[in-house]
Amino acid sequence: MPGASDLFAPLENTIRDQLIPALAGREVSDAERQILALPLRHGGLGLTDPGETAKTEYEHSTQITNKLTAKIYTQKLDLDYNPWDRQFTRHTKNRIRQEKNAKYKNICDELLVEMTPESQQLIKGAMEKGASSWLSALPIKAIGYALNKQEFTDAICMRYGWKVKGMPTHCACGETNSVDHSLICKLGGYTSMRHNSVRDSEAQIMREVCRDVQTEPTLLSINENDYQRKVNTADNARLDISARGLWNSCEKTFFDIRITHPTSQSYSGKSLAEVYQQHEKEKKDKYNQRVIDIEKSSFNPLVFTTTGGMAPECHRVNKRLAEKIAEKRREPYASVITYIRTKLRFALLRSTLAAIRGFRGKRSDVHLQDLTDIDFSLIPRPTVT
Repeated sequence: MPGASDLFAPLENTIRDQLIPALAGREVSDAERQILALPLRHGGLGLTDPGETAKTEYEHSTQITNKLTAKIYTQKLDLDYNPWDRQFTRHTKNRIRQEKNAKYKNICDELLVEMTPESQQLIKGAMEKGASSWLSALPIKAIGYALNKQEFTDAICMRYGWKVKGMPTHCACGETNSVDHSLICKLGGYTSMRHNSVRDSEAQIMREVCRDVQTEPTLLSINENDYQRKVNTADNARLDISARGLWNSCEKTFFDIRITHPTSQSYSGKSLAEVYQQHEKEKKDKYNQRVIDIEKSSFNPLVFTTTGGMAPECHRVNKRLAEKIAEKRREPYASVITYIRTKLRFALLRSTLAAIRGFRGKRSDVHLQDLTDIDFSLIPRPTVT
């Protein structure tokens, strides 16, 4: 109904003062509230201000239902749309959708100008395809899509670069602790866990349509004098995944995964596209020529970011997988690619959350007796002299 914007003020106050602090664990500024009001694909949470949207939504509603309203006013008994009316409604919906997207993009661009470079990088990362899929997925525990309250709050704070409450001030490695440090610190094995989680998820998806899928396959030995310094010539060199049938029926393809944190100081001043290009080039320089010459196969680097983004080649591989799975199972391509992106996003998210909360110190076991000295009744065995 027209003129109802002011009536939604109490609802907006409840959203800002109660709902958002419950989700994020903190209050938000006016600029942050504008970000959260944006759709997921524009880096927000879709928590719109009902007072601001009431007027425009009313106008859009009247435009879409204009033909039907005219029939009701004239008291026509036949309310069925003719083809021209249906086409008019469809074009009106498309126009409104485009206007909304343009409006949201302008708001996002204006807000990005006022942000720090780190916040800009995080928002741009959240806008990538699949990066926000964890927010729109059903929280189904059986497939690993459920987060507890602390994990969800931590994930929201990481999404926008807000301080995560309860983190130690110093890491066990001696450095000052922060979210950025916890995601790159190798102490505790969390970087390996994150890498292996994504590797296993990709391999599981490939097994649906590929053959001879292996994890950590060993490459054939080569003569190191035949290659440049950048090429990995080690005899025991391994890649993360190999599979047959992705690009051609019998062709073997090797994949190597890298997960990078886009807000690290080493990427200061670089765009996400430049970060992706750098890591894809490093992987190709290291393995591409060896795989082509010796293995007679193809090679694809799979580069991810901790914010949920994928490099161009990674997108290409997963789109190809989605096409083959959709054809095999006769499922809509859109549903399959959404599933793949969501599965990989949760693999990244859960391992990332474990890294910022996980234990990195040393556990003392000097007072524990070795299990070989204890029988099944938990009575210490007598010492044989």
